[in-house]
Amino acid sequence: MEGITLDRTLFVITSSPGSPEALRALAIACTRDHQAHDTSLVLLQDAVQAAVRHNQTPAAQVVSRLAAQSVAVYVAQHDLALRGISTDDLAPGAMVVDDRRLVDLMMADGTRTLGVF
Repeated sequence: MEGITLDRTLFVITSSPGSPEALRALAIACTRDHQAHDTSLVLLQDAVQAAVRHNQTPAAQVVSRLAAQSVAVYVAQHDLALRGISTDDLAPGAMVVDDRRLVDLMMADGTRTLGVF
């Protein structure tokens, strides 16, 4: 990886919004200085529930706040469909992506991918 600078952190969260793992990842994402670091979230499996607009869980509130602060929030299209969640139900700023785009995000030069399961 000579010559590549890791300047972006991509948090990949799969566990339910109320799990200790998801809450820990969101807390870390909140503590990062978003001006100095490019931070993004990827919500997979049960974690997609944190991007639902009217979800009042603490995790969903954090996801909404991060999206409002221009933190990219990517939500897996197939996981939404499996859970019967419409793209119209998502919080403002959440972006629905397919598997190909997810792989591109995780493999992008300069990106550190941190999995939270």
